[in-house]
Amino acid sequence: MRILIAVFALSSLVLFSCQKEADFANGNNGGGGGGNNTSLLKKIVSKSGSDSSVVLFGYNSSQKLTSFDAVSAIGGVDILIQERAERNAQGIIQKLIIKSDQYTQFGIDSVVTVMNYSSGRYNSKVTTIDLGVFALVDSIALVYDAAGKVVTERSYSDFGLGGYEEIGKIDYTYNGNNVASIKNYSYDSGTSSYDLVETYTYDQYDNKISPIYTGIEAFVFDSPLFYSSNNPTKSTITSSGSTETYTTTYTYNSSNKPLTGSSIIQPGNTTTTATYFYQ
Repeated sequence: MRILIAVFALSSLVLFSCQKEADFANGNNGGGGGGNNTSLLKKIVSKSGSDSSVVLFGYNSSQKLTSFDAVSAIGGVDILIQERAERNAQGIIQKLIIKSDQYTQFGIDSVVTVMNYSSGRYNSKVTTIDLGVFALVDSIALVYDAAGKVVTERSYSDFGLGGYEEIGKIDYTYNGNNVASIKNYSYDSGTSSYDLVETYTYDQYDNKISPIYTGIEAFVFDSPLFYSSNNPTKSTITSSGSTETYTTTYTYNSSNKPLTGSSIIQPGNTTTTATYFYQ
């Protein structure tokens, strides 16, 4: 999983499903990056030892993100994830369709997430996994603060039994226009308490422009760093009692967006690199 973590640190990508803000009514969700659409991010190529990942991005005529495909080779195993956003005439995302070769082994063609949007914001998303005999349904409620930032995602599942049970939450904090921390919790129904599973901390950012910025739609795509305006230069991931620290340096193009990124991961002094391509 090291390459996925590195891609997350280097290219603002993470898929929690596999584990202003914006004025959407007027279509101003900053589809390209940092509000600067003169160079839309087209591709990211990341490498860490023998692991590698290629992520491709697609946009509509309004320069809104409509798809991204991730092809990774991790520990000798190839993983393909494809996401497609269906938007209405106002540009609001109605559905997110996710395909993966990890799903096909269970006979699942795709997973569909339906968005609930009202009062100028995305309020919840419901994901259905059709297993033929029965369907699993997961629901995530987005909780906003007074400034309109997502501070919590609460997750529920019916486990195919027809009644929702809480299974966990993700808490977010911010430093200005950047995500400062992400904490993923599981829910213990026996004790009615939350157990911390993993923590992502972004201690430092540069003052350049993120390669891709989608505003609050970052939480639709399950990629919260799509929300950040700048690029993380020091980050820490703590999971299962272990901690990894990423120190990242970049080179930039004339639009002040990353051209390359290189992370030193400690412990282990491992190097991970990423190259960014724009259209």
